[in-house]
Amino acid sequence: MKRLILQHYTGEPGEVERLSIENIRAFAVREQADYQFLQGNVFSDQLSPPMQKLVMLDERFDEYDVVVMLDTDMFVRKGMSENLFDQPGIGVSGKFQRRLKWAFIRKMKGLVHWRYPYWNGSIWKLDRRHRQLFRSKLPLVDMMKYTDGRLEDEGVMHQLARHSRFTGGILPGGSKWAMSSWDDDIENATMIHIRPQIRFKGPKRPKIENLRVLVERGLIEL
Repeated sequence: MKRLILQHYTGEPGEVERLSIENIRAFAVREQADYQFLQGNVFSDQLSPPMQKLVMLDERFDEYDVVVMLDTDMFVRKGMSENLFDQPGIGVSGKFQRRLKWAFIRKMKGLVHWRYPYWNGSIWKLDRRHRQLFRSKLPLVDMMKYTDGRLEDEGVMHQLARHSRFTGGILPGGSKWAMSSWDDDIENATMIHIRPQIRFKGPKRPKIENLRVLVERGLIEL
């Protein structure tokens, strides 16, 4: 199986992003996957930075059996031994994501449909068949309705699943493959998403400070 892990950042990576790139590059070696860091508007000049992650659907990656896209504030939990590529599913949809989905159904009518999955945008894992299927549906989605803070890549992927009549595709374990850094269950994460909140709905501080706390706790190795 030919595997690829991608990360993308539009501007100049800061300290958190550079550390994430190093962490995920090492993870790719362990997973026997190729790694590429993409920078700039690699999908469309008209769309926002998060939307650039949709480049993972591009035909340039069709040689790969499975392609993973990870945000540049994602880190592997120290000691994690599970293989991401062995996991069934496309993305994470835990309790928080499901609450968001139903809130968006009420607030953004027509942009989110109850029947189809709404995944967390910090991790995507798609095999070739689903990348090609989703790519074929891109013309059916009005991208401008989702860019600049309005659902972004999460909303587009949801609509691609809808147009593909695709249900399911949830990575196992709730949020453990993209667990927020403030989560009380963080020690059981496989991958950690560094967030600015110190606690859920609590005060915020720079992401680098939250990352350093997790390093001190022995949960992330840099």
